[in-house]
Amino acid sequence: MQTQRNLRKLVTRKQKNYVMTKSTPTLTQSGLLAVLLQRQHYKVIQLARRRAQRKHARAVLWSNLTWLLARAHSAIASRRFRRAFAGIVPRRT
Repeated sequence: MQTQRNLRKLVTRKQKNYVMTKSTPTLTQSGLLAVLLQRQHYKVIQLARRRAQRKHARAVLWSNLTWLLARAHSAIASRRFRRAFAGIVPRRT
């Protein structure tokens, strides 16, 4: 009798150890990994898009500035040229 009780106690103790507890699912199982990767991908694309927009805006600004400076420089240079050769080169009228 005593040994049977002891065996039952051992069996019930072992059964308690083998009872599955609810474990939290992993990132892959819960689908969170996919969401995190999508967000990261979206952020990378947004950063690249912003960088390209800034680069384009900078290029437009500098091309306009260089064009204006070239026009100003040519206007000043042509005035100097006309002043230097005012008496020598006749103007066309």
